[in-house]
Amino acid sequence: MVFVRLLCGAGALMLSACMVVPAPVPAPDLPARPPETGAKPELAASLVIDRPPQDFPHGGDARSAEEIDLIVVHSIGGPTCRDGAVFFTPANGSAVFWRDWFLGEGGKSIHYVIGREGDIAQQRPELLTAGHVSFGGIMTMVNRRSIGIELVNRGDGIEAFPEVQITALKALVAEVAARYGLPPEALVTHAALDDRMQPDCGGEPLRRNLDPGPLFPLEDVRAAISAQ
Repeated sequence: MVFVRLLCGAGALMLSACMVVPAPVPAPDLPARPPETGAKPELAASLVIDRPPQDFPHGGDARSAEEIDLIVVHSIGGPTCRDGAVFFTPANGSAVFWRDWFLGEGGKSIHYVIGREGDIAQQRPELLTAGHVSFGGIMTMVNRRSIGIELVNRGDGIEAFPEVQITALKALVAEVAARYGLPPEALVTHAALDDRMQPDCGGEPLRRNLDPGPLFPLEDVRAAISAQ
């Protein structure tokens, strides 16, 4: 799990999600139109990802592709307690803004950030570990075996995930899953990995991590891996 401090001083962010909510029904797949006789089928365009320079001091520990068996989805925003009430940080900014924010942090890092407009920025190469899930939750040593993806969203169950953002996420996770031979079940939420609590807020229990939140279409995104 990653706890994040907003630059504006709004308080600590917590990145996560595992509320028990009904899974959304995935939209039916439409049959692909066959290419015209003699024509080559169109290839999917490569993802457009803003990457830091190759010589940037990325940090992280080197690992092999065989060690990677999870993709963990987070949201930038998360719950904190303010004046005895639960408050969700707004998580304003683009994918590049938050990628650069992570670049300036010591103990927090991520592989990819996807903005509300579907923009994707990479902070750390996949074969280097990132510090996106803290130890001590349901599963330990997650960072050694996972790719971490942050969605720019409040994670409060109120702000919807824009279609363009989910489309970009589907394309990214399908590509990552194909690269490492991962099944749909390898895609998990941050909250599913960490059920620890923080001090009560106004007398009510408060989870440390809820991201990416109850509106995240987990099964719909997993279906993108099944379809590859």
